Amino acid sequence: MNISKEEIHKFVQDNSDEAVECLSELIRTPSNTGDETAVSRIFCKWIEQAGLEPKIVGISEEHPNVLAEWFGSTPGKRFVFNGHMDTFPPTDGDEGTYGPYSGKVADHAVYGRGASDMKGGDAAALMAVAFLRRMGFDPKGSILLSYLCDEELGGRYGSKWLAPQGYLDGDFGICMEQTDQKILVGHSGMFRFYVTYRAEAQHSARPHTKKNALEKAVIAINALYQYRDQVVRKKKDPIYESASLEITMLHAGAAPNVHAAEARFAVDYRMIPSETLKEVRKAVLGILDALKTADPDMNYEYELISDRPGLNVDENSDIVRACREAYEEVTGKPAKLFYRHGGSDAATIQKYNHIPMPNWCWALTSCVGSPDERFDIDDYLHNIEAYMLTLVKLMAG
Repeated sequence: MNISKEEIHKFVQDNSDEAVECLSELIRTPSNTGDETAVSRIFCKWIEQAGLEPKIVGISEEHPNVLAEWFGSTPGKRFVFNGHMDTFPPTDGDEGTYGPYSGKVADHAVYGRGASDMKGGDAAALMAVAFLRRMGFDPKGSILLSYLCDEELGGRYGSKWLAPQGYLDGDFGICMEQTDQKILVGHSGMFRFYVTYRAEAQHSARPHTKKNALEKAVIAINALYQYRDQVVRKKKDPIYESASLEITMLHAGAAPNVHAAEARFAVDYRMIPSETLKEVRKAVLGILDALKTADPDMNYEYELISDRPGLNVDENSDIVRACREAYEEVTGKPAKLFYRHGGSDAATIQKYNHIPMPNWCWALTSCVGSPDERFDIDDYLHNIEAYMLTLVKLMAG
């Protein structure tokens, strides 16, 4: 059964209130990374309302991943929608105009934490499947909805646990990360981690008998900056320009008259395609290890935040072609492909089964993590239409 773009547009508009309520309820349910259990139940509720059977799988009950598969009447390819349920915590000291978990509809937008990253895309995929089922579409093959935990910390309980076991295998798919309507066909990959130095707390009226924790951190940071300036920034790529290494956080000390007993900083390394995670990890941690070898007092603690391989989707693949055509039919404008520094669960999925999975959602990157994070309702509804058209193009019998 083929369904026209006009039929899809009318159906989405006629059922827009339902689509908006789905997104609003997901936003109203807090789901900071590590606390996704409550929102997983909301995903299950809406999946059941769509006529599908949700399954929760994961390493433990505290780390749920929600999967639901729609099987057509004839065998064929498997399409995978991939999204994550977790969000950044609210902004300290600024809860925004309506509050981080309001899900409020105002100014023709839905507001709240996760509206852009990425409950907006999650809801758009869910509604696309629900609406196509109701319209009588019969996919050739199957369509998997996958909503994962722990993405903001690298996916160790989500994509990195599921993909090696085959849960996310498929032939093509879409990762619903926010991309400002454009179709992301590649990202560079990342290596992000914390470093902690410790020392004995001593009164600062006199010099520390060894090195206080802050001094150790400063020595390490300067060594990393030297490596950045002499090596990292000279690694060039025609698409991603250069690799980058940045210190993005530093916390140290408890009082102005006491030597810091603990200092902790964050390192954010963005790769280029010629680099691998293994190479980058060895090089960067090797700098810290060399400092420790030269001075055993420079012993440090390492904590991984996130590591992501690069993503590379063939611009001429069937999934990219279908996304482009769907976008152009919905908007009347040419679709734009792009690349950026960063990471997503799509790269982990690609690593294990080579599935072509662009990132594509109409939500705005610029408001991700902001106190007034939001998703414009017209963009959200058009996003649903575009996902529906993409499925029809790829999965019609």
